[in-house]
Amino acid sequence: KALFEPQTIAVVGASRRVEAVGYAIMKNLIETGYKGKIYPVNPKAEDILGVPCVPAVADIPSVIDLAIFIIPSKSVPAELEACAKKGAKAAIVISAGFREIGGEGVKLENEVRRIADQYGIAVLGPNCLGLINNDPKFSMNASFSGHIPGAGKIAFVTQSGALGTALLDYARGENIGFSKVVSLGNKMDVTELEILTYLKDDPNTSVIIMYLEDIVRGRDFI
Repeated sequence: KALFEPQTIAVVGASRRVEAVGYAIMKNLIETGYKGKIYPVNPKAEDILGVPCVPAVADIPSVIDLAIFIIPSKSVPAELEACAKKGAKAAIVISAGFREIGGEGVKLENEVRRIADQYGIAVLGPNCLGLINNDPKFSMNASFSGHIPGAGKIAFVTQSGALGTALLDYARGENIGFSKVVSLGNKMDVTELEILTYLKDDPNTSVIIMYLEDIVRGRDFI
């Protein structure tokens, strides 16, 4: 629920640079009319797209529901812990540089998992495009997708960022809308099982499409 329906979002790594992913996520949240409170975290900026920045997570004046990370992978564990201390119950780790690169990345991902388990945080990713909830009560595009999909009754869950982007482009050309769009990334914590459990009771979803490259627990999935 904190992942799909947050009242407060911290964007850790929000950016003023138009070409940056941290800018695209801020732009998408604002342009889709997200109804909650956004706290961009950037020590070098006063505001981004008119939204006042805070220099650090510790400076956020309220409880956080969802934290979005667009920072170097090595910085994610410490920042996730800082968000946990602000009450965050969900996180989206956009950043790459984890298990998919092997070696040090595996250690970093294990550390993120340890912190998530310790504080009870649902983590989407890492290495993902983000998440979109087109429910008009939330209007949340917490992704860096270049095309903002319209609303519809289809939920789309993808383990591939490239395929996800291609399908959203196709859907835009065909005027196909979505209720939810979820990019799973490395599936470190949140998998297709948790997403299915949420979507099965979603009144805005009639059809669930999933592109999966592996299934974590086959019997539970069935």
